[in-house]
Amino acid sequence: MQPNFNPFSVNALRGTIGLIYEQLFDFNTAHENEFMPSLATKYTWAPGGKAIDLTLDNRAKWSDGSALTADDVIFTFGYLKQHDLLALPVDKVTKTADGVHLTFTKPAYAAIQDLGRTVIVPQKVWTGKDPDTDTNLKPMGSGPYSLGQVTGQQATFTARDDYWKQKVPVPQITYVTTSNTNLLAQQLVRHEVDLAYAGIPDVKNQYVQKNPAQNHLWPVYASMKPLMLNLKRKPFDNVHVRKGIALSIDRQAVTDAYNPGVYQPVGPTGLYQGTWSKWIDAKDRDPVKPDKTAALAEFAQAGYQEQGGKLIGADGKQLKFQILTVSAFADGMAYTQELASQLAAVGIDATVNGVPSAAYTGDEDKRDFDAIYGDAFTFGTNPYTFYNKMLSKKSKTNVVGWDDPATEAALGTLAQAAPEAQLQASKPLQQIMLTQLPVVPVSVKGTPYMYNTEHWTGWPSAEDPYTTPDPGAISGVFAATMFLSLKPA
Repeated sequence: MQPNFNPFSVNALRGTIGLIYEQLFDFNTAHENEFMPSLATKYTWAPGGKAIDLTLDNRAKWSDGSALTADDVIFTFGYLKQHDLLALPVDKVTKTADGVHLTFTKPAYAAIQDLGRTVIVPQKVWTGKDPDTDTNLKPMGSGPYSLGQVTGQQATFTARDDYWKQKVPVPQITYVTTSNTNLLAQQLVRHEVDLAYAGIPDVKNQYVQKNPAQNHLWPVYASMKPLMLNLKRKPFDNVHVRKGIALSIDRQAVTDAYNPGVYQPVGPTGLYQGTWSKWIDAKDRDPVKPDKTAALAEFAQAGYQEQGGKLIGADGKQLKFQILTVSAFADGMAYTQELASQLAAVGIDATVNGVPSAAYTGDEDKRDFDAIYGDAFTFGTNPYTFYNKMLSKKSKTNVVGWDDPATEAALGTLAQAAPEAQLQASKPLQQIMLTQLPVVPVSVKGTPYMYNTEHWTGWPSAEDPYTTPDPGAISGVFAATMFLSLKPA
């Protein structure tokens, strides 16, 4: 571990955001996107979505005892803008009687979660700091912990006895590194580690079943993994080929190929039917089931016929393609191999092209691939970011090359839709997924959070999903909410 507590750095150590520095607010994406207050206790949109009022918690204090004020919030947004770190369309930030008022250059409804995740820093410390080079080795934040010690293998955070919000129940939190998943599995079983997430194979048997009373697993389904076909290459530009492929896949078998229970099949809109059911029409919620007869009918409309167990095109050649994935990821290789074997069952010569991570990224950037199974698209507080990253012609992560005016128009409408109109505004994008299949939804990726209750109870779980048990990466609100909710066993 390299000491870096700059909350604006991509190399900031875990715990910097959430334990030391706090964000404005967040939404509980592990449940039903409930509002989670932090430094801001309330937000109110102006009609049209080009302005918002934030009510700040007037109890908030920096670790030196001084008050965190609207001036610090205004400074932070100005600092981010000055250093080109602000991805939000913020125009001005001004003080109000109970907080701040932000105006935007365009309707910003869809950016509400990104706005909430803004990390607030003290003006008196950060004036003059360079966000690109300063590692901030003596951080002063408003969060429940202060920095302890950092070594090459761990970083320790110590509870503040003067935290402004409440008494901090866990006196010390230590983030540790580990060399491999086998060692981590042993540390978890011995309860040397209380919380972790990693791709431990057969995690239920390797961890949970070792001590079912105290060892727990909660996969939080936060992103969707599609099979992505290169639409700039034939025959993937043909929608009937894409539909035939979609009907050939046994999604349950794919998700069970390496670590049963960590992935789940996903419905054809790409939105996870478990947490997004209110957004999806009932007839479109369930994952597509494999149907070889229907698949062959779709392939036939694209000119492919089954001959001797092979899918042969008008040119007399078998439909053949490679699926690109990262060779170093054992779980990803297993899922992709299962996917390829299912496509082979309908007569496609599908093989896995496992390559190093750098080669994977390079081929993806150059669009030098037939198909990809490896990328995942994260769900947000509404489907805009999810669909925009996947389907917009302006998105760098739209690697399949989908370019469709109707999609761009629907994205534009959803981006500016008020919260109460977002469900209806998402319907055209869902229909594009259902009828055009720009990507083929396969599974939802569960982050496998593993925790034990020997030392602490009150962890978030499937039964009590009050937050995602993330120890602090993007959302410090998730981390702080969890640690402040624990109780000694």
